[in-house]
Amino acid sequence: MAEIKNVDAMRMIGYPYLPTMMDGNGSFYSAWEEFMHSDAPAQLDAHQTGQKNRTALIVFSPYSFVYYIGSLFPVGTEKFGDFVTFDLPDSKAAVHTETADTVIYQIGVNQGIERLMKQFEKSELKIPEHLAMTSKPYLVDSWRMDEQDKICDHAGIMYIGEEQDSQPDEYDD
Repeated sequence: MAEIKNVDAMRMIGYPYLPTMMDGNGSFYSAWEEFMHSDAPAQLDAHQTGQKNRTALIVFSPYSFVYYIGSLFPVGTEKFGDFVTFDLPDSKAAVHTETADTVIYQIGVNQGIERLMKQFEKSELKIPEHLAMTSKPYLVDSWRMDEQDKICDHAGIMYIGEEQDSQPDEYDD
């Protein structure tokens, strides 16, 4: 199910990855594998006060992006360990939720985004044409866990911000 709704402010805690770190198929599979087989998930879960989750956050710029792997936390959660924090604002967003039983991180970033966009189009949601050219260039893929630490659902969240200048890098000679 996809709908436009308000999402609360959240804090992403995890590790950032650049596009140059993608695997040959355009995914962050190797980064996810390293993350999942490290002590990072246990550290994140130990500090979680909200619902446990595994999350990917993509922060776009007009010409690139940064991909984060970690978990979403309530705003104000203190930084811990060697993790990086990124605060997401409360916002209007396009949200697609579905039942899931596993974290899917093997597919390419572009294929994941395309899959989410198809859900928004199917639901006839009005979404930004160019997410990187908005005031809130954020896309979240979050897999929530139940009390037995099993994946129970997936949410794809596209923030909806104001359109920005389409020529951000103009220079006067």
